[in-house]
Amino acid sequence: MKNLSMILTLLVLLLLTMEQGNAFDCEQAKTSVEPCTSFLVGDDAEPSASCCSGLNGLKSSTPTVDEQRAACECLKEFARSNPNIKDDLSLSLPKHCGVDVSFPINKNMNCNDIQ
Repeated sequence: MKNLSMILTLLVLLLLTMEQGNAFDCEQAKTSVEPCTSFLVGDDAEPSASCCSGLNGLKSSTPTVDEQRAACECLKEFARSNPNIKDDLSLSLPKHCGVDVSFPINKNMNCNDIQ
């Protein structure tokens, strides 16, 4: 399982490196937070290192308000496609990872509130 986490982390970092400088990519954002799913549904007590790396990469790839809003909409879609995600865990994820993002991974987030 650790090898899989390590591979996912490396893939996320590779994708982020390849896409840096391009416009926000929703599929890349979903890939970045995919390792967080087991935490977000309550299977793991803490997010994995690959999850936090992905969240940190997501933050780096969304420096503007427009990109943050696009990421928010994308992650709302991700959350809706994973109905077992718990709202309280999605709200606590940035704190658990020590990453200050402008929005939670939440199906009810109003992305227009991001400023």
